[in-house]
Amino acid sequence: MKLQSIMNRGSVKEGTDLLDIVRITLDRNCGPVSRDQLEKAGDQLRADTLLHAVRWFDQAVDRSLRKIQAVPESGDIELEDLQLVGELLVTALEG
Repeated sequence: MKLQSIMNRGSVKEGTDLLDIVRITLDRNCGPVSRDQLEKAGDQLRADTLLHAVRWFDQAVDRSLRKIQAVPESGDIELEDLQLVGELLVTALEG
């Protein structure tokens, strides 16, 4: 849901939504479960989510990184982290 709602949010909320996606995807416990759920989702949901994952974590990854790094709690999130998130999401969604 966060992937699809990012573009309809205010600028500050975009960053926190993107950061939430990064945290969920990379979390040792939540990550595998969430990716498994995406892989098992219906065709339309997977296709729509794939469009957004590619947009935020590939096509506009530099913008996404700026939005995330503007969030005080972002810690040390780097471009490579976002690229990994994109790869993990795309793999799950194309699976």
